[in-house]
Amino acid sequence: MKFSLAGLRNALSGTASAGYIAKGMIYFTVGWLSLLTTIGLGGQQAGTGEVIRAIALWPFGTLLIGLLGIGLLAYVLWRLAQAWWDLEHKGNDWKGILQRLGFAISGLLYIALAWQCATLIILSLASGGGSSTSQRTAELLDYPGGLFVLLGIGIVFIGVGVHQFYRAWKRHYRRNWHIEDMPKGPMPLLEGIARLGLAARGLVFVIIGTFLSVAAIEVDPDNAEGLGGVLHTLAEQPYGRWLLGGVSLGLVAYGLYCFINAGYRRTRTPRL
Repeated sequence: MKFSLAGLRNALSGTASAGYIAKGMIYFTVGWLSLLTTIGLGGQQAGTGEVIRAIALWPFGTLLIGLLGIGLLAYVLWRLAQAWWDLEHKGNDWKGILQRLGFAISGLLYIALAWQCATLIILSLASGGGSSTSQRTAELLDYPGGLFVLLGIGIVFIGVGVHQFYRAWKRHYRRNWHIEDMPKGPMPLLEGIARLGLAARGLVFVIIGTFLSVAAIEVDPDNAEGLGGVLHTLAEQPYGRWLLGGVSLGLVAYGLYCFINAGYRRTRTPRL
């Protein structure tokens, strides 16, 4: 039993690290490409799906998206393990159950990206760009009760975004770091990266949730936007270049925050 628990600890730690590296790579690339657009050096205002397709076109792109797909699958497994075994010790009261459900949903959302990586490898980019957020929203609205489901999803996105702001403000990320193992000199920089990244992701989630809620209320799927649509919308606002630049830097910071988690994230052994 001791051996199995030790092996499970190592497996969970490795799974978490691989998952955070893959997640960080996606957010870092989204932010970097958007930042290049802001300063006039090319790039693109792309969402996560578009970024995966862009990575596939890089040198050794097939190998990269293969590794990325494995990492995303590892992230899914890590989140499901957090939910099932209560690795964060959230408890079994209503608040704990909701938080653990959030871990599971967070992981399941990345199954689509992992599947896209596999599809790109199998079909070698022959399948096209996939469906847009508005197309998927239109399909959802066609189902009975789809309007209420869409509104619920929008509210959840807004709630998650607000929670990201709260985590950045209260510095709750520190609870999950092996502070004693982290270099003391760069700690203020690492914390600044974490807070900026969480705040930027929170802003993006609030905007996405708002778009989805408006699409549900007005029964108009064209109002729904994903991450790429949010970046386009920010660029079209007054002082849009500054807004887009700030959010792009924040998304780069969130990618770096994921890399920090890959190295210093605290993982706990399930209570078996």
